[in-house]
Amino acid sequence: MVSMRVLCGVDVVADGVRLDVGHARQRDVLAVLLLEVDKVVPVDRLIDRVWAERPPAQPRNALYGYVSRLRRALAALDGVTIERDHGGYVLRADPQTVDIHRFENLLARAKTTADETTALALYDEALTLWRGRPLGELDSPWADSVRDDLERKHEVARLDRNELRLRSGAHAQVLAEPATGGVVGEREAAQRIEALFLDGRPADALREYEEVRSRLADELGADPGPRLRRLHERILAGGGPGGETPAPQQLPAAPLSFTGRTDELAALDRLLAAPGAVVVVSGAGGLGKTWLVVRWATDHASRFADGQLYVDLRGFDPVHEPMPAERAVRGLLGALGIAPTSIPPEPEAQAALYRTLTTGRRLLVVLDNVRDTEHVVPLLPGGSSCSVLITSRHELGGLLTTHGANTLPLRPLDERQARDLLAHKLGAAQLADEPGAAEQIIRQCGGMSLALAIVGARVIAQPERRLAAIAAELRDSRLDALDTGELTASLRAVFDTTYRSLDAASASAFRLLGLAPADDIERVAATAMIGDSRLLRVLCAASLMEETPQGRFRMHDLVKLYASELAVETDDTPIRLAASARLFDHYLCWASTAMEWVSPDEAYLRPPATRSAGPQPRFADGYAARAWLDAERTTMLAMATGAPESLSGHVIQLSATLWRYLYIGAHHNEALTLHATALELTRPGTKEKGFAHQAVGMTLLVLGRYGDAAGHFKEALTIALDQGNELLESIARIGTASVDDLRGESATARNQYELALVTARRSGHALLEGAALFHIGDHFRRNGDHRTANGYLRRSGAIALDLGSAGLGGLVFAALGNTHAGLGQSDDADEHFHRALTFARSCRNTNLEISTLNELAATKSGSEAVELYEESLALARRTGHLYERARAHYGLGTAHRAAGNRARATFHLETALTAYAELCAPEADDVHTLLATLSGSLHDSDK
Repeated sequence: MVSMRVLCGVDVVADGVRLDVGHARQRDVLAVLLLEVDKVVPVDRLIDRVWAERPPAQPRNALYGYVSRLRRALAALDGVTIERDHGGYVLRADPQTVDIHRFENLLARAKTTADETTALALYDEALTLWRGRPLGELDSPWADSVRDDLERKHEVARLDRNELRLRSGAHAQVLAEPATGGVVGEREAAQRIEALFLDGRPADALREYEEVRSRLADELGADPGPRLRRLHERILAGGGPGGETPAPQQLPAAPLSFTGRTDELAALDRLLAAPGAVVVVSGAGGLGKTWLVVRWATDHASRFADGQLYVDLRGFDPVHEPMPAERAVRGLLGALGIAPTSIPPEPEAQAALYRTLTTGRRLLVVLDNVRDTEHVVPLLPGGSSCSVLITSRHELGGLLTTHGANTLPLRPLDERQARDLLAHKLGAAQLADEPGAAEQIIRQCGGMSLALAIVGARVIAQPERRLAAIAAELRDSRLDALDTGELTASLRAVFDTTYRSLDAASASAFRLLGLAPADDIERVAATAMIGDSRLLRVLCAASLMEETPQGRFRMHDLVKLYASELAVETDDTPIRLAASARLFDHYLCWASTAMEWVSPDEAYLRPPATRSAGPQPRFADGYAARAWLDAERTTMLAMATGAPESLSGHVIQLSATLWRYLYIGAHHNEALTLHATALELTRPGTKEKGFAHQAVGMTLLVLGRYGDAAGHFKEALTIALDQGNELLESIARIGTASVDDLRGESATARNQYELALVTARRSGHALLEGAALFHIGDHFRRNGDHRTANGYLRRSGAIALDLGSAGLGGLVFAALGNTHAGLGQSDDADEHFHRALTFARSCRNTNLEISTLNELAATKSGSEAVELYEESLALARRTGHLYERARAHYGLGTAHRAAGNRARATFHLETALTAYAELCAPEADDVHTLLATLSGSLHDSDK
C-alpha cells in the first residue's frame, strides 16, 4: 500500500516502509508535484516554487537532477511515475494515495452528505490524516504560503465538524476538544458557548461569553458578531430544549457602507407589499445582491412578527461547496425551535415539517446565494403568509414559471451611486483630493459593488497609498488589482464560481465571446462565432451576459476581461483563431450584402462575398442595410485593427468592401485607420495594393492632406498602368485630378479628367463613365464655365438615370444646382439643391449633405445663409472634413460682414484662413478672395 504525504512532513511510505526521497530541495520538488498530482507543472513554476528569488546558476539542470533522483526513488511503486509533458513535469498517481487530496475528497463528501452520522465519520477520517506540521521542515516562501493555506483548511474543517456535532446533539465532543482561544477564534468560542448551554451549564456559557466579549473589546475594539449576540440572547431568554423558542432573528448585520439602490429598494417594497410574495434578486456576482436584500430585510424586519429566517446556501461560494437543501432545512427547523432529536430522518418528512411550521406564520425567509431552482424549492415555506426573498446569479426561470415568483434583475451601479459608495468608505474629502484618480477608479470598477469595496478596503489598509497609484494599477491589470488574496474578496474567484457552474459547451462559448472586439455583439454574429445561439440564453441565465433592449448581447467589461483571460489560458491558438475567423467571415458576408443595398451599382469595385458560418444575411431594404452597417461599424473596425497576421486577407477584404460606405457616411478618421491598415498588409505591386492606395488617398483628400493624398493616387495609378487595370486607372486619375483642381492647377486637372473618361469608356463600365463626366462637369463649374459644365452634368445624370444610380444622381443634382445658380436661374438652382439634400439625408450621404449645404448657402443671403452655413459647419466639424469646414467659415464671415456683424465676421474669416492654411495647397482664387475680404473686414473694424 502506497501513502504519499504532505500533511505531516513530505514523505512516501510503501507497505509501511518510508522511502528516501532526498534532501529538502528535492522534497520541495516532490511536494509541488504531490499538491498538483496528475497535473502538468511547468518547469518555470517548479523553479520559482523551489528556489523563489535565489535559483542556482543552472536551475533547469538542478531540477532535472532532482526529478531523476525522485524517479529512481519512486520506481518500485506501482502506478506512480513522474513524466515530462508539455514543457513541465507531472506526477501520475491515484490522488487518493496523497493525503491532502484524500483529505479534500473526504471533506467534500462530508459537506454534501445529508446523513449527519455519515458526515461526522467522514470529517473524523479526514482530520485523522493530520499528524504533524504540513510540509514538515521545508523552508521557502512557497512552502510557508502553502503551509498557511493548509492550516486554514484544517481549522475550517475542524470547526465545520463541530457545527455538525452541535446540530446532532454531540455537544460533549465539542467541549472535550482543547480550546485554541484568541480573538481570531470567535467561531470556536461560539461553538463552545453553545455546547455549554446545550450541556445544561448556562452560567458557564454566560461566563465564557463575557470573557470573549471583553477580549474582543480590549484587543480589537469590536463587539461580538451576530452569532454570538444571538446565542447570548437565547441563553438569557432561557430558550432551547424544553423552553419556548423566541422568534428567529437570523438576518446578518446590514452592511454599514451600503448606499444608493433607492430604485431597487423601492421595487422590493412594491414586490413584497403583500404576504406570500416570492422575489428573486438576480445578477452577476459582485453586484451587491446580498447587501441589497439584507438592507431591505433589516429595514422592514418589524413587518414580520414571527421573525426572519436566513440561510446562505453557498450556491456560488468560492470556498465551500453548495449547502444541500436537506441540510438547510434541518438548520431552519432548528431555528424554528425543533430539537435535533425531534427532526425526522427522511428529507421529505423534514421538508413537510418545515412547511407545516411556517404555514400561518408571518415570517420573512431570506435564501441567499441560490444555485438553481432545484436548490431552493424544498426551502419554500408553506401557506401564503410568509414572504421569500431569494438571491442568485441565475435567473431561476423554473421558479418564475412554476411558483409565480417575481424577479428583480440587478444592474451595475450608475456613476453617482458608485461615487457615493466609494465616498462612504473613504470619505468625500479623499475623493476630492484626487478627483481624476477617483474618476478612473469608478470607471474601472464598472459599477460593481464588490470591486468598489475591494478598492476601499485596500485604501483603508494602506492609507499612505495615493488613489492615483491604485488607479494606475487598475489600468495596468484590473483583475489583479481587484484581488485581496482572499477567495471571498477576489473578483476573479467570484466570476470563477459562476463559470464553473457551466457545462462544457457553454463554458467554451463564454471564453470565445470574451474575445469579441466590441462591448456588445448581435445574436447572428455571436452564433457565427460559437455555433449555437441557445448558448447565449444559458449565459444570460447565469448572469454572465445580458440581452439589451435592442436585442444585442453584452458582458460587463470586467466579466469580459475575465473571459478573455480564460480563453488565452484554456483554448489553444488555433481554436481562438478559428473563432475569430468565423466572426470575421460573418461580418464580411453581411457587410457585402449590405453594400449591395447601399451601393448596388458599384459591385464591380468590391471583392466577392464570403459565406457566414451563422445565419445568412437578410435585409428588408436599404435603410435596414445602412442601419446594420452603422450598428456594426465600430465592431468591424475594431476587428480589423486588432486582427492577427493570419487574418490579414480579411482586413484587406473589409477595406475594399466598406470604402464607399465609410466615404459617404463621412467616417473619415475611421476609414483612414482601416484603409491604412489594409495598405500595410497588401503585397507590393498587386491590384489590392493599388485599390488600398486609392482608398487612403480619397480619405486624405477629404481630410485636407492634399500632398499625402496625391502621393497615394500616384502609387495607385502606377500599379494600374503596370497591370493594365482600367478600373483602377480611371478612379486614380480622378483622384489625381481632384487634388490638382483643389490646388488651382486647372489645366493639369482637366487633362487627367479627360484621360479618366477615356479609360472609363474603354473599361465598359457605364457608371465609371458617368462619374468621370460628373467630375469634368464639376471642374468646368469650378472654373466659371457653367454652360459647358451643364452639358457634362446632364450626360452624367442621364447615365445615372439609366442605371438607377441614386449615388451618382445625388451628386449631379447638387452640381446642377450650382450651374443653374451660375446661369442666374435661381428657381432651378433651388430645386436641384433641395433634391440633392433630400437624397443626401434620406440615404445618409453626409459628404454630399455638407457640400450641398455650403453650395446652397452661397446662393442665399442674411439669416437664411447663416443658418445653412452653420448646419454645414457642424457636420464638417463632426466628420473632420477640413475643406468644407473652411468654406463654411468663409461663408459665415462674408454673411456676417454683409450684415454689419464685424466681430463675428472677423472671427469666421480668420478661422477660415487658418483652416485653408492647414490644407496642403488651398485654391488660389478662394485664398485671394478671402484675404481681400478679411483685410476689408479688419479695416472696417479699425474704423
